[in-house]
Amino acid sequence: MKNLIIAMLAVSTVLMAVSPADIAKIDAYNDNHDYELELAKLDSMLVEFPEDVALLWRYARVNFDIADQTDDEEVHKAHFYPGFEAAENALKLDPESAKANHWYATLIGKIGMLEGTKQKIINSYDVEKYGMKAIELDPAYDGSLHLMGRWHYELANLSWLERTVAKIVYETPPTASFEESVDFFNRAIQAKPDEVRHYLWLGKALIKLKKNDEAKKVLMDSIELTPADAGDRLMQKEAKELLKKL
Repeated sequence: MKNLIIAMLAVSTVLMAVSPADIAKIDAYNDNHDYELELAKLDSMLVEFPEDVALLWRYARVNFDIADQTDDEEVHKAHFYPGFEAAENALKLDPESAKANHWYATLIGKIGMLEGTKQKIINSYDVEKYGMKAIELDPAYDGSLHLMGRWHYELANLSWLERTVAKIVYETPPTASFEESVDFFNRAIQAKPDEVRHYLWLGKALIKLKKNDEAKKVLMDSIELTPADAGDRLMQKEAKELLKKL
């Protein structure tokens, strides 16, 4: 009888699992940049499978993607917070999930930027911790490599006032450099050479290092890529504006 009960529970667990077809449909929406359809599908599925890690980190991803289509801070707030909550739940359920670590790091960083200098500094430690964990778990994922490029860029680019705040918040503020930023962005490009954001941010880091000729080439590369969505078009617009100043 005991063995029968165990077997029945095992069958029940299998039946309750998210199907590969559903995951494939969600990823197809993402690949096609149908973010609203992806979000609706995930909202529906998470009602049935609220503790499915694969669904949770994808929910974090799509909220980031929707927010990434605009500079509107209200849209950012509407999506970064629920996305972060999903990533946090995914990480609790599976600390060894590379994507859970990545989206937790990404979104806690975005929330820090929304909430001001002090919170940005505080959150930066978790961005580094979980971002590097994501790279350790999946060294080839360009998103995590880009994330750490941004981490180095943002911290190396702190103003005098922000550095003063950092010293108040922590006795030893986080250390970062534009050189490390360039390295991570180059690695991200090697992993995914058709991603506009990698080239834009590499160009920005090179400008900080006063390597303007290299920056011009990289920014031109970003403009010549085919934009995948509105977020890419926003970044290409920024690249054009930077080129005018060089």
